[in-house]
Amino acid sequence: MSENSYSCQALKRGAWHYLTGKAASAAITFVVLLWLVRLLPLEQYGVYVALIAASELAYAIGGLGLPWLAARYLPEYRLKASGIALVRVCRQILILQAVAFSTLAGILFVLGGHYLAWLDLQVYRSAAAIFLLVLVFEGLGRFVREPLMGPLMRQGDARISLIARQLLILVFLVLFNSFGLVDVFGVATIEAGASIVSFGLGWWLLEREFKALKDEKAHPDWEEPTLRAHWGVACRMYLAHLLTLTYSAQVLTNVVMRVLGTEATALFGFLRALNDQVARYLPATLLFSLIRPKLVASYVGGGGMVELRRNANLAGKLSLFALAALIAFVALSGDALVGVLSGGKFADTGWLFLGFMAGLIPFSQRQLLESVAVTIGRASVCVWASASGLVMLPLVWVLIQADFGLWAPVIAIGVGHLAFNSYVLFVIARRDGYRADWFGVMKILGSAALAYLIGAGLPFEWLSNMPSKLSVLLVQAILIVSTYLFLGWIFKPFSNEERERINGLFKKQVFIW
Repeated sequence: MSENSYSCQALKRGAWHYLTGKAASAAITFVVLLWLVRLLPLEQYGVYVALIAASELAYAIGGLGLPWLAARYLPEYRLKASGIALVRVCRQILILQAVAFSTLAGILFVLGGHYLAWLDLQVYRSAAAIFLLVLVFEGLGRFVREPLMGPLMRQGDARISLIARQLLILVFLVLFNSFGLVDVFGVATIEAGASIVSFGLGWWLLEREFKALKDEKAHPDWEEPTLRAHWGVACRMYLAHLLTLTYSAQVLTNVVMRVLGTEATALFGFLRALNDQVARYLPATLLFSLIRPKLVASYVGGGGMVELRRNANLAGKLSLFALAALIAFVALSGDALVGVLSGGKFADTGWLFLGFMAGLIPFSQRQLLESVAVTIGRASVCVWASASGLVMLPLVWVLIQADFGLWAPVIAIGVGHLAFNSYVLFVIARRDGYRADWFGVMKILGSAALAYLIGAGLPFEWLSNMPSKLSVLLVQAILIVSTYLFLGWIFKPFSNEERERINGLFKKQVFIW
């Protein structure tokens, strides 16, 4: 038993490890993203986007709800169970996940030709086969780094595994490019090799932690959750996730490939990749492997709904606070930003990118609401909320037929997340007394809208003498973000208590909003 596993000090240490790892990984990933869009011909980049989307779709299907099982119960085991029981559960979950991914990869190897024929990609069958290795080993690597190492507060080990993968991709991309081998098959080979090494390293680090945990003693009054309770959470969240997949970016990427063609898929995939970079590094998403165990621990550790609500609202507003500044900037300079980042391949697509970014507003809150629902025993609510996704594919089809083009999937993604959040909030507010801080949320969004309006009214003609488009974007970003932060300081979307909690982590009065 470890009472200090989720203390403030432990969270600060874990956050430091996790943030440094994510910062290094983000830099490498961004370089790889921008380099690949320049190296690969437009058609091959579209194929690469489709194969990545198919792999991510397979991760979700092969997950079997095990990430949520781990997220809900491993913090409880870490606080209450013996070390032997904790290690046993971790190994059982990992073995189940390995069997699931391996079985799915075998099925896809046999039947994947039909999928490739549906998208008219039979010529890329060898690259698709290599991506099955990515499915197994990257899927397991993610599982080790997040659902297992996260609740065990081993963010430092997760950092090592993650950076190793991204660094290997970059190094081998340089080597392959020097020999003229950068095509879809070459990139698939690089992804597979890096995933295998990263998983092996993560597994070794996890087993090392298991040895250190075996001497932990159990809480005398704790009763181990039943197998039925474990699988109750896993099955409900798995069903919810499957329903959500109907309007996921992964499924819609395949719809775009089938209906709108390779070039549209390349654009959709590039904007989605930029959007995903933003989504991954929002505070609530970036620190999710820390926040989710903390939410569970605060509830089961005696804080109840009051403490759970305080933590969830604070994490949600921090994410929205960071996101709103980026949305204001994209609204002002989206066309130029996408043009510069894509090397001129995708011009005049700023508003479409803004649509992607707007969809992150409900997305930034969704994972937190799911965690709240699972923690208080309302996993079934997520299933019913996800059922709203069944209307999203027909909506996409109707919008495409109405000549909405790529706006169709973008609208469906945002509406899907919004419908999910609305239902979950309605149910847990009525049954459990959960209250979102709507007043704080409106202050954040209002500050962003007002910052954009001020920025749009500024005379930027003097920037035409700047040496490059990138320098112009930098100046505009500084102006719009500074305006937003000033307005946030005036409107104060965070309460005094929330500011004190944030500043308590830094031991300085640095957060003034």
